[in-house]
Amino acid sequence: MVSVILISTAAILVAIVGCAVIWRMDMLRADEIEHTPPPASPRPQIGGTNGSSPASLRSS
Repeated sequence: MVSVILISTAAILVAIVGCAVIWRMDMLRADEIEHTPPPASPRPQIGGTNGSSPASLRSS
């Protein structure tokens, strides 16, 4: 009976500590993302800057 109580208590403590550690890591990651500056410029458009169809599809 004592071993069941001991194992149960240990399992509860591990669960509480594990949740606290994961919660803290999540908070640190959120702070890191919050303090990261946005990209300097948007991504360049694939296929040219004018937005027309690729050269292989253009009719002459």
